[in-house]
Amino acid sequence: MEEWTFVDEHELLSFRGSEACMTCQHFTHGVDAHCHTLVACRLRQQRLADGEHLTRRCRLWTPTWHQEAGWAPEYS
Repeated sequence: MEEWTFVDEHELLSFRGSEACMTCQHFTHGVDAHCHTLVACRLRQQRLADGEHLTRRCRLWTPTWHQEAGWAPEYS
């Protein structure tokens, strides 16, 4: 993930709500060799700038399976 490029600003929309990048099923995070947190979009295979995962939404945002099927679909 360290070698991935960043998502362009024109691909992300300023957003305040529950559909921010961090809640998308394609959101991922990790750490680099210096223990710095890296956040990225697996679908685009690009990194997100610091803080953008909290205040930005992408046109490709999709809900997680938890929201579609419920928290424990096997229980019902």
